[in-house]
Amino acid sequence: MTEQYCKTKDIALRLQISPATVLKWVKKYRIPYTVNASGHYCFAEDTVPEFLKIKNQHQQEGSRAVENSEHVSRSVMLDRLAQTEENVQILERMIMNKADDIVTFQMVEQRRKIEALTKKMDKLEKQMEEQGRAPRRKQEEAAGMPYSNHPPAGLFQFE
Repeated sequence: MTEQYCKTKDIALRLQISPATVLKWVKKYRIPYTVNASGHYCFAEDTVPEFLKIKNQHQQEGSRAVENSEHVSRSVMLDRLAQTEENVQILERMIMNKADDIVTFQMVEQRRKIEALTKKMDKLEKQMEEQGRAPRRKQEEAAGMPYSNHPPAGLFQFE
């Protein structure tokens, strides 16, 4: 009686997996095969249950891995969320500090400008006083009177 042989493609179709997976399992699990004249792998019919067993084993491992990965990924997610919240709080503090620095800088600049304007005003007031005194000084000098820096009495009245 002649033994039936299946090619890689036949095994893949029966198990609904890719031919590349069949070849990977052949190498990994050392499944016996022969090579035909065309160079194709050929498997004895009695190796099909072995492939099926490997497929079931991989499916079970895959489902366990998914269950474990969901549990692990949830804990990882919670850790990352906590770290993200901490980073957000740090950034908020940095923003508040930066805003305080900006306001402080603006206040210092405004104060500097006010001081500069105050100095200009004082200088202008002195110039105005000098210009107001110059005609009086000339009059007093022309009349032969000594010049005084004081305003005439009664010029300013206080209530």
